[in-house]
Amino acid sequence: MNSFKNILVSLLMAAALSSVSTAAFSKPAGEEAVKSALEGTISSLEQAVSLLEQGGDSEAINKAIGKARQQQKEFRFEVTERQREKTVKQLVNAQSDFKSGNVQPAEQALRGALASFQEMKAIYDKTH
Repeated sequence: MNSFKNILVSLLMAAALSSVSTAAFSKPAGEEAVKSALEGTISSLEQAVSLLEQGGDSEAINKAIGKARQQQKEFRFEVTERQREKTVKQLVNAQSDFKSGNVQPAEQALRGALASFQEMKAIYDKTH
């Protein structure tokens, strides 16, 4: 009877460990949200730059910049957090420059922000 209990306990422990280990090796749900936020931010910035180059509607450009500013909030990666904060300041400056009619500085700031987010994506992809 004692050996039966030992075998039963061993089997239960093995089953519990195997179920925990599969959960431990699964991909974190938050990682996908972070990656999609980063890709969405880059896409919105590319759209804003493209619209600026084509002389597009100022409301559409402003909307694309605003969308990028909203999407970047979901991108949290400790290694690039300080760079993200600096880049967001660039986006704020670009949007205010654009609203005040200073298109050239706004375009430069947008291109800088786009390059910075692409660099952050490369760093993020390298570590994940």
